[in-house]
Amino acid sequence: MNSSYRLRFVLGLAGLIFALGGCASAPAPKAYGVKITLDTPLVGTSVQIDLVGVNELADLPKWQNYSVTDYWQPNNSFRRDARKYTMQFGRDTANTQTLLSSDPHWAEWLRTGALQLVIVADLPGTQTDQAGNADPRRLILPLDKAAWGGKVDTLEILVQESGLRLMTPRKP
Repeated sequence: MNSSYRLRFVLGLAGLIFALGGCASAPAPKAYGVKITLDTPLVGTSVQIDLVGVNELADLPKWQNYSVTDYWQPNNSFRRDARKYTMQFGRDTANTQTLLSSDPHWAEWLRTGALQLVIVADLPGTQTDQAGNADPRRLILPLDKAAWGGKVDTLEILVQESGLRLMTPRKP
């Protein structure tokens, strides 16, 4: 009876460990619509926005620390080689542009393991480089459905003179 009790205890413990291990799920990235809107003071000015889906392990550290000032320099190889989607705003363009969730860029980004979306803006004026989201010209957003509560289909960003502002509320 003693060995029977031990066997049931061990099997029960193994079942519990297995069940608890299943609770921690892997991130589930999703293609989102990304709606970018220029704030009123920027309407009619030249603004470029790049969106890049990045792999958390391989690419994210580079994107968090890369100089945004250098990124926007002519012939910058880091920008040139990025698999990006570019939005260009100016005098003759709409003040709001959207990257659709059905755009082919999403298929490529998700196929390569993207778990983050990096948005980089070339804003007028002089800015000081900072790491990650501390640089107002860079916004790094999770693509995991759980980060947005699973009900969000479009991420909305407002481009202000002071930087990029996320308008879509994240899950608390």
